[in-house]
Amino acid sequence: MTYLEAVKKAVITKNLIVEKGYEDTRFVPLDEIHVPKQDESGGNNPTRYNLDGKNIDELQLALIKPNWTLPLMVVKIIPGGKMINGKTYYYELVAGFHRFEALTRNLTPKWWFTVYDFSGNPEAESDLQALENDHTPRLSMNVQGLTNWLIYQVEKGFIEKTEAAMNKKVNMLKYTPAKTKSLAVNNAVNTTGAYKDVTIRSIKEIKEFLEEDDNYLKNEKTDRKPYSHSGELDAKRLEHGWTVKERYEDEFVFNAIKKFKKTGKTSYFVGHVNVPKKGTVNEARAGMLKNFKKHEDALEATMKYKERTGNWPWRVESFFKQDNHPDTRETFWVDVESVLPKKGKLPI
Repeated sequence: MTYLEAVKKAVITKNLIVEKGYEDTRFVPLDEIHVPKQDESGGNNPTRYNLDGKNIDELQLALIKPNWTLPLMVVKIIPGGKMINGKTYYYELVAGFHRFEALTRNLTPKWWFTVYDFSGNPEAESDLQALENDHTPRLSMNVQGLTNWLIYQVEKGFIEKTEAAMNKKVNMLKYTPAKTKSLAVNNAVNTTGAYKDVTIRSIKEIKEFLEEDDNYLKNEKTDRKPYSHSGELDAKRLEHGWTVKERYEDEFVFNAIKKFKKTGKTSYFVGHVNVPKKGTVNEARAGMLKNFKKHEDALEATMKYKERTGNWPWRVESFFKQDNHPDTRETFWVDVESVLPKKGKLPI
């Protein structure tokens, strides 16, 4: 190792993702590193389902002048080497598949890697892969990859098969969006059949639930007629049915208004709440009812204003300039009068 290589190693070695299992930071020939094949059913890397071409293109440029303050790609030692298709490899790539592909396309012969030994501790390897994708500039963690990782954690016995254990596990990811973590946990729970305190259904699962006759049985007797969804007309109730998720109450109130204008028929809502951050499921349902009441009160106040003044309590003041065509280029705010036909009425 040259003096400059030693100095560079001293600088970049400080940027470890995790310390457990760390062996060394080495300047490794790329042709000594085995890149495992894609495995959509395994947990070997939560983002490496299909390599993202755009991400690789960007990395090819970024790695010409790398930022050595960021964590390196990770390899693990193959004790004694391993011959694969007539070639001997001494390392296996654990994290950094997009960057490795970018280096390969750049015809880079050697690069700095963080070297780990995970012998007897496969959970540490799996955790490191997730944490590696939780940092920039890596390809961000996606729902599919994180779901796959959680299922792998359960199947290997690293965590219990419960929603609580999965939520605790994803909390180690500080930069992955909360929505991504929530969706992944829900998918993994449904796939593994794990216990969960509150059932959250996707729209596909909601439709399947509504279509299952057994879900309308109570004490082995049919208690009610099946519900409709998505604004479809319920032939038994002669109303339009909507399934409404918590925090989307205003959207579906307006959907019901538009549907009433179109058909003259009323609507009903079947609600489903999110996992409560505090309080009980029933308290969350009560919150939905309060939201519906709030929107109804606002609608009632709006109608009273309309009846009293003849106007709605809102108006369109102007439009932003947006048209850049040479013949019609706009240079100032566009007022309503210039948009409407000469008679001042909207075309039907």
